Amino acid sequence: MTLWIYLHFTQLQLDSTFCEASEQPVVIVDASDNRIIQVCNKARAQGVDVGLGLGAAAALCQHLQVQPYDCMFEKNKLKEIAHSLYQVTCDISLVSHNGILLRVSNMLNLYQGLEAYWQCIQAVLQRLKVCYSYASGYSPLAARLLAKNKVNLITDDSSMLLHQVKSHALYESDLPSTISEQLTRVGVHTFEALLNIPMAQLAKRFDAQLVHYVGRLLGQFKEPVNFYQPPESFSRYVELLFEAENTAWLSKPLHTLLHQLEDFLLGREKVAYQLTIELQHRDKTPAILHVYAKEGEYRAEKWLMLCEFVFSNHQLTAPVQGITLSAQRIAERQSGCGDLFEKQHKGGSAASLISILQAKLGGDAIQGVEVYADHRPEKASGFIEPLCHGNDVPREPSLVRPTMLLNPEPLNSKIHIQQGPERISTGWWDAQPIIRDYFVVKEQSGRWLWVFRDPTQNWYIHGVFH
Repeated sequence: MTLWIYLHFTQLQLDSTFCEASEQPVVIVDASDNRIIQVCNKARAQGVDVGLGLGAAAALCQHLQVQPYDCMFEKNKLKEIAHSLYQVTCDISLVSHNGILLRVSNMLNLYQGLEAYWQCIQAVLQRLKVCYSYASGYSPLAARLLAKNKVNLITDDSSMLLHQVKSHALYESDLPSTISEQLTRVGVHTFEALLNIPMAQLAKRFDAQLVHYVGRLLGQFKEPVNFYQPPESFSRYVELLFEAENTAWLSKPLHTLLHQLEDFLLGREKVAYQLTIELQHRDKTPAILHVYAKEGEYRAEKWLMLCEFVFSNHQLTAPVQGITLSAQRIAERQSGCGDLFEKQHKGGSAASLISILQAKLGGDAIQGVEVYADHRPEKASGFIEPLCHGNDVPREPSLVRPTMLLNPEPLNSKIHIQQGPERISTGWWDAQPIIRDYFVVKEQSGRWLWVFRDPTQNWYIHGVFH
């Protein structure tokens, strides 16, 4: 028989909403009847609990922060949990809005036993900081019954699991109320009493729906399961239950999203070269920030450092209420790739340095230089992407050129000519001709300059030697 594990997430919306920085107690309310369905620890400490009416909860807790329940939000978060679990287990099925079913049997050889497998599952869930109950079973229905009743038992002992199933009352299951009431009228209140009735008698005394349920519960009837296939793109959102007025407050919720990105990339042996961060404001257009890693990166800690550099240059125009993180330019991870800050320990790679400088100063602040086959100084070079390979233009080693080229400005100081003249007369083919005599000179202040004299005998500074 196939062994399954069911994970039941008891407060997924609350766990997935970043409320650590909120000083107020938070609850999630079902708008259909104004009942509390999820409660944070701060609210529970003041007497608020699941099932309480909103009015009674407000009376117990004066500064209660209320969020309406959002089923679609939980479904999306359930997919994100499945993304993270996919790196340690393959057969995952999403159940409703708050359950995940794992097929265990075909993973036991890989992990050399159930205990090691379950430890890996727990490690992933612990990192995600979600509350859940769990159980194993030899059918999806049995595992779900035990998990939803918080049995929290992982074993492959079939007799122990059957005993646990039998110990529960019918009202604790997903049996339709009409069938449960029908069984109660004939004195069947527990699964032990129900399972003591032979299947042949069940078929005679009750309808086929109950027979089918019992068969699925015992694993005798196959239950159709649709297994989850993870997407190849990454986008995550976290809602803040406080208004962040400083970018420093965004690091912790962003770190949570970056850990999810790390799981996503690790499971696919890929790296990301660009992240987009969307800061959501209440009544304003979201702010869009881009973060780059020239060599590609997957690790949350390294991406967080780059993101914090970008944040340090961004001035918030309004408080932030949510963060969306998406990854662009995802590619296969190459051997040695991803060690953005550790590669070449003594000095770091050029690409690593470029990534840090772009994050700190802005993407357009860092440029490469390309040389062109043009004798005019203004047109002899131009900007390109950093680290891109430019033109292979042979250079005359005898020509002296300044460290920094300036826009020509009049020379008004006294100088001593050290070298020159060098005549540059060219540009007739594109209607931008120049005729200049260039000199290397030294000012009385000690500064070395590259200057030229034009045909009208005017002198100009065109460069500085360092």
